[in-house]
Amino acid sequence: MRKTAVAFILLMLVMALLPRSSAQFVSFTTNDEITLLRGDYSSGTIMLTNAGGFSFKVVSYQKFWVEDADGNKIPGFNLTIKPTIFTDWTSQKTYSVSYNISCVSNVSGGTYTLYLRFLAYTADNSMYIVHATVPLHIIESALNFGVADAYVKERPGSSYALNGETVVVFSHVDNIGHSDVTVEASVSLSSNGKVYFFENRTLAMKPGDNLVRFEVPVGYDLPEGTYRLEYRIGYDGGSYRYSREIPVRFGVKLVGLSLQSDVVKLGEKNRAYLTLLSERTVGLNLTVETYRNGSLVSNTTTPVTVKGGTDVIEAELPTNVSGNLTSVIELTFDGRVIGSGKVSYKVQAPPVIRNVTYERVSDEEVLFKITMENPNYEEVQGEFGYRIVADGNVLYKDSLQSVLKPGTNEVSLKFELPVGKVVEYEFTLSAMGETSTSKGELYLQPPAPPTTTTTTTTTTASNTTTTTPSGASGGLWIGLVIVAFLLLVAGAFYYTREGGKSKKRTRPKPKRRSPLGRFRRPKEPKFKENKELPKKK
Repeated sequence: MRKTAVAFILLMLVMALLPRSSAQFVSFTTNDEITLLRGDYSSGTIMLTNAGGFSFKVVSYQKFWVEDADGNKIPGFNLTIKPTIFTDWTSQKTYSVSYNISCVSNVSGGTYTLYLRFLAYTADNSMYIVHATVPLHIIESALNFGVADAYVKERPGSSYALNGETVVVFSHVDNIGHSDVTVEASVSLSSNGKVYFFENRTLAMKPGDNLVRFEVPVGYDLPEGTYRLEYRIGYDGGSYRYSREIPVRFGVKLVGLSLQSDVVKLGEKNRAYLTLLSERTVGLNLTVETYRNGSLVSNTTTPVTVKGGTDVIEAELPTNVSGNLTSVIELTFDGRVIGSGKVSYKVQAPPVIRNVTYERVSDEEVLFKITMENPNYEEVQGEFGYRIVADGNVLYKDSLQSVLKPGTNEVSLKFELPVGKVVEYEFTLSAMGETSTSKGELYLQPPAPPTTTTTTTTTTASNTTTTTPSGASGGLWIGLVIVAFLLLVAGAFYYTREGGKSKKRTRPKPKRRSPLGRFRRPKEPKFKENKELPKKK
C-alpha cells in the first residue's frame, strides 16, 4: 500500500512538470513531390508552409514513415532532412527543407505518401503534433526516354532525302539515377522487307541528360521510293521505339524531251533537247542509242554536268545513215537510269551520180553509162540532164524527169561525136533539193590510115631492088622518091626543049634505059622522129 502511494505521487509530479499539449493536429503543406528510383537515392528540397492559424516558437522534426495508397506502412526507406529544428515558424510562413531519401531495390514502383512528423511549441509552452505529407513516386526504371526525331543533315526541314545525303535520327535520354546505365540502341532503313542500312550500338547512359544520335547514309544505290526509318533504344528497365517514313529521290527529273527537226538531210546536224529539273549539282552520263528498222546504227555516251534549277541538255543525233531512225536517250548515274525517252526522225539522202563511163562503139559514136545511187528506202523523183559541148558549141542538151528506185540506177546514152576534137560532157541529177554533177572530157582519135605497100623497081644490068617501107617511115620514102622522079622529069623536059631551039640534032639511039630516065637512089633523109611516131628499126 505504501509503495503504491509513492508511485502515484511521482506520477503526479511528472505530469505537473510536462508542458500542456493540444489535442488539435496542425498540418504543414507543400506542393512539391519527390521521385525516387528504387535501389537508389534522391535528394533535393521541399517547401513547407505553416497552413494553420498557430505561430510556433520552436518546431522540431521527429520522424517519418511511408504509406501506400491503402494506408499500409512500407518499410525499406531511409530519410534525412536539414534542418531539423525551426524557430519562429509563424502562421503562413514557409521554410525550405533539404532532404535525402533512399529505398531498397525490391520496393514496387508506384505512388506513395511520405509522412513527416514535427513537434511544435507555442509561446505559452503549448505543444502541438504537426504532420506534413509529400507525394513520393517510386519508379522502377532509371531512364526516361525523350521523344525522338529525324531530319536531313544537308537540308534540315526537308520532308525527303536525296541520294547521297544523310538522315540524322536522335533522342534524349534522362538518367535519373546516380550510376551509369547500359543501353542497346539501333537504327535501320528498309523498304519492302529489304534492309538497306542497319547499325547497332551499346551505350552507357550517364546520370542526367544523354543525347543518342545516329547518321543514316542514303546511298546512290537506293531506288527512288519511300523507306521506313526504325529507331530503338532499350535496356532491362524499358525500351523506346521511333519510326518514320522517309521518301528518297535522286533530285534530277526529266520533264521534257523535244526534237530539233523531224526531217533532216544526210549529214545535216540534228539534236534532241532534254529539259531537267534538278535540286543538286551532279555529273551524269548521256547515252544515245539509235536504231533503224530494229538494227543498232549508233551508240554514244557523253558525260554531262547538271546544275540546280532548270537545265536544258543537248544530245547530238546521228545523221550519217538515211531512213527512219529512232533514238533512245538515257540519263544515267553509275549505271542507274535517272530519266529516259525516245525520239524519231527521218534522214533523207539526195541521190547522187556515182560514176560515168563511156566506150567508143564506132568511129563517131560513143556510149555513155551513168550510174546513180539512191540511198533512200523509197523511190525518189528527180531530174536528169546532160550537156555535150565541142569547140564551144553545144552539140546536145536536154533534161528529163526520172524516178530513182532505192539502190543503184543506171542510164545509157549514145551520142555521135566529132572525131579529132576535144568533147566536154556534163551530167546532172537534181533531187530532194540537191544537185549532183559529173563533168569530163574525151577525145576521139581519128582512125589510122590503112597500111600502104609501095614497090619501086630499078632495072640495072645485073639486079632488081624492091623496097617496102612500113608505117610513117615508108610514107616519107615514097614521097621522096616521087619528088625526085618529078624533078628529073622536069629537068629532062626543060633541057630537051631548050636544046631544040638552038640546034636540031639527031638524037642517037638511046641505050636500053628505064622509061623514067636514069635513076639514082636518093640519099636517106635525116630528121628527128616525134615521140608519137614509132622509131625506125
